[in-house]
Amino acid sequence: MRRLGAELGVEGMSIYHHFRNKAELLDGVLELLLEEMAQPLDGDGSPLARLRRTFEATRAVALRHPHAFVLLPTRRFNTDKALEYYEGLLGLFRDAGLDAAQSARFFRLLAGFVTGAGLAEIGSRAQQPDATPIRLEQFADQERFPLVTAIVPELRVKNLDAIFAFGLDVIFDALRVAVADR
Repeated sequence: MRRLGAELGVEGMSIYHHFRNKAELLDGVLELLLEEMAQPLDGDGSPLARLRRTFEATRAVALRHPHAFVLLPTRRFNTDKALEYYEGLLGLFRDAGLDAAQSARFFRLLAGFVTGAGLAEIGSRAQQPDATPIRLEQFADQERFPLVTAIVPELRVKNLDAIFAFGLDVIFDALRVAVADR
């Protein structure tokens, strides 16, 4: 809280006039991230199209807010605003025709994929404060690491959008099959 206060140009203790503790402050940051991610929930299109846009928005939050993004996979949804987001997201699974068990499985699958991809992209884009230059962007040591050398061109930052879209395609193909089988 002292470091945050210093960044904001106030005493660290003055933050406690707005938040009871650090957990409440972090919950507030999480709510701001969820607000950004929630925009596609009520948009146009089928429930599956809105679900996909929502998870694309989750990745976009990782790229816009790399330091705060880690809150998504590590904090529980403890506030009413967070639970409202979760309710809306689960409503899209229901509206697509999935039951509670299928919704839970696909939610975890998508959340795990998207948060994992987001965290990997933060690292790939060297967006952490202590990040060193990305060795793999220009890596080539065919003799010692032939498999790494072969795959590096495919994993460069310029290809991450296509890799992410491929992963969503695989998951949403499975989602469409699950919906059709109901």
